[in-house]
Amino acid sequence: MKKPVFVLIFIFFLFNLITAQNSNDSTLINREEALDIYISCDYCDQDYFKENFTIINYVRDRKVADVQIIISEMETGSGGTEYMLQFIGLKQFQSLTDTVLFNLPADYTEEEERVAQLKHIQLGLVPYILKTPFANKLQLTINAAAESVEENDPWKNWVFEISGFGSADSEKSYKNLNLGSEISIQKITDDIKFESAFYSSYTENKIREYKDDSLVSSTNIYRRNYYFSNLFTKSIGEHWGIGGYLNFQNSTYGNLDIKISVQPAIEYNAFKYKHASSKQLRFLYSIGYEYFNYTDTTIFDKLKDRLFEQNLSIMLKFIVPWGSIESSIYGSNYLHDFSLFNLGIYLGSDIRLFKGLSFDLYGGFNMPRNQIALRKGEVTKEDIFVKKHEMETDYNFWFHFGLSYTFGSIYNNVVNPRFDWHF
Repeated sequence: MKKPVFVLIFIFFLFNLITAQNSNDSTLINREEALDIYISCDYCDQDYFKENFTIINYVRDRKVADVQIIISEMETGSGGTEYMLQFIGLKQFQSLTDTVLFNLPADYTEEEERVAQLKHIQLGLVPYILKTPFANKLQLTINAAAESVEENDPWKNWVFEISGFGSADSEKSYKNLNLGSEISIQKITDDIKFESAFYSSYTENKIREYKDDSLVSSTNIYRRNYYFSNLFTKSIGEHWGIGGYLNFQNSTYGNLDIKISVQPAIEYNAFKYKHASSKQLRFLYSIGYEYFNYTDTTIFDKLKDRLFEQNLSIMLKFIVPWGSIESSIYGSNYLHDFSLFNLGIYLGSDIRLFKGLSFDLYGGFNMPRNQIALRKGEVTKEDIFVKKHEMETDYNFWFHFGLSYTFGSIYNNVVNPRFDWHF
């Protein structure tokens, strides 16, 4: 038994000797003199950054960083993405702050996106790197052949998209089929915003109950949903927008043969819209007319309705060095009966409390007291079990929370994907 133990000790000693030699290699970068960078980004490929930009340190906590980079994004009118990179100097770099904006088209691949992101990170870090011993590693290359020309857009900012999806699963007692499609048209400029989309879905569920391989009962459920939405907004200065909605809906689950909604709307943003990717405080109010043609008689003994409804939403969003927070409060009611209302709240946050400790919370609560389209009649256990149609409820809510504490080495420069099984 002693020989295998001796072999294991020898291998462990040899491994440590090799790694120690590597760590003492004089050709390696002196990490103590490199910039310590903390990147706040939800959807960035930071492994790619670490592999292709190695003259900086990637640290896990902004408290020990020299520079924090906050990366946020917004969809552009062409379906692409506008990225905002905020460079916040810390420690000896507190006087250095900057913001870099750039746009990527909708047809960019994941590879092209991360290459562009890294390029602009490198450009934004130049003033900081110039104040380190690594300044002599910088090179300036200018493509003199590039010329600035005015874009000739034959589509005049119009963007079209067609998509479809399908899924299926099956076993002895259960079969499920889902099909759907969507067509969207949009035109977004600094002055106007127009969006139109048609969405359709079909769901089929077949439930079978067996006893001793004999069929005891069977239930078939079919759901169809069509939704045609239209939005128009006109910009009025840097804080206001005015426009409205025109929507059509058909839903077997919601007891709707047809629902038509026309709602003029106005919105005020306490911050300028050009800063919307990092901070927003928006107040959106709409009031309008709704027409209902129900499939079955409702709990109010109606087959048709013509009603007026008002809606108010307050939406807050901040992305700051210590984390991010998003919240909204919304409410609506029918003007003929204020007891028919809907109130809800949503909160999402990711907060770094102090070094190594972070807290995240996401959740929502809703009080739908305006369910005027509910089918009349007794609700069976089968209806509840298979969710055949919409049912009355006083409230619904969901939430997620988490608390994590990380300690140990502050550096996070190495990428090693061996044995990774998820992508």
